[in-house]
Amino acid sequence: MGKHDLSGLCGIGLDETATKRGHHYVTIFVDMDREARPVIFATPGKGKECLKTFATYLKGRNGNPENVVEVVCDMSPAFLAAAEQTFGNAAVTVDRFHVVQIFTKALDEVRRLEAKEVKLPKATRWAVLKGMETARTDEQLAALKELDERGLATATAFRVKELLRWVREADNKRGAKWRATRFFEYAKNLIGDSRLLEPVRKALNTFVDHLPRILRRWESLLSNARLEGLNGLFQAARSRARGYRSVTTFITTIYLIGAPIAELLAQ
Repeated sequence: MGKHDLSGLCGIGLDETATKRGHHYVTIFVDMDREARPVIFATPGKGKECLKTFATYLKGRNGNPENVVEVVCDMSPAFLAAAEQTFGNAAVTVDRFHVVQIFTKALDEVRRLEAKEVKLPKATRWAVLKGMETARTDEQLAALKELDERGLATATAFRVKELLRWVREADNKRGAKWRATRFFEYAKNLIGDSRLLEPVRKALNTFVDHLPRILRRWESLLSNARLEGLNGLFQAARSRARGYRSVTTFITTIYLIGAPIAELLAQ
């Protein structure tokens, strides 16, 4: 990777992936303009220090942090603050995958909280975690129907998660902003003051707090979808190896899977 010339780098995506169970991570950086093998750097940890480390790496490969005009990441406060400080000329976009993720996690938390108080239908978990466009078994369809008929909190959380799709399908930023405002107001009224729906309330507040960066998606059209796909490959490799004792070994595996190693060796 020492031969990597990053003088033309202007758009990056970043995300963390777990190195082992618990709070152990590697942060991965990708070149958003590369069509294949976009990984350009990986470093242990997550948060502000990782971006500083990447900026130093970038300068050592003929790159310039001031030339970076697009950064795509999740809603981690540490990532967002560091991205804006490190790449002063960059517009920061919150990746849509992570927007969906916060509502999906909130839904699952509501389901687990409610399951402690009432008996939920069989197959509830996968019935609600799947998107409406995804095929369901008869048992899962029956679970959705029963949740709705009983007026359970899990059904409300599911409805909010699916309503988010209406915002994501907007044609432009102006339309997305209009839809996002109405989505928030409708969802807030829908959940009311329900104690069980507190996770959804927190997700809605996070959504509003980051709305300007979320709406950037309609201007940049960039997404971390490829990086999320690569994360699946990295975790599959870690699983096959039954974990790595050394973070350095895991980072080497990440480079072998996702970086342009063959191109660099050919230079």
